Amino acid sequence: MFKENYLKSDFTAGIQAPKADKNLPKYMTLQELHKLFTCLEHDSRPQRIRNELMFKLLATTGMRRPELVDLIWEQVILENQTI
Repeated sequence: MFKENYLKSDFTAGIQAPKADKNLPKYMTLQELHKLFTCLEHDSRPQRIRNELMFKLLATTGMRRPELVDLIWEQVILENQTI
């Protein structure tokens, strides 16, 4: 609007745009996912099932980490196999 002479002064002068993250996310290949899932399936620790389920949900559904952390049982519908 300043350039088109609708405003007498540019109120945005001096405001800097936020810095963008230059690092793009790194994705696992299918081979790497298969290796991770195999490792999780053969884990002998008590948390094995939880860890396996969490990583498989993240890798296969597009669910974000905060969505997974905030997930409650009422959102899991086993009959329909939906979340």
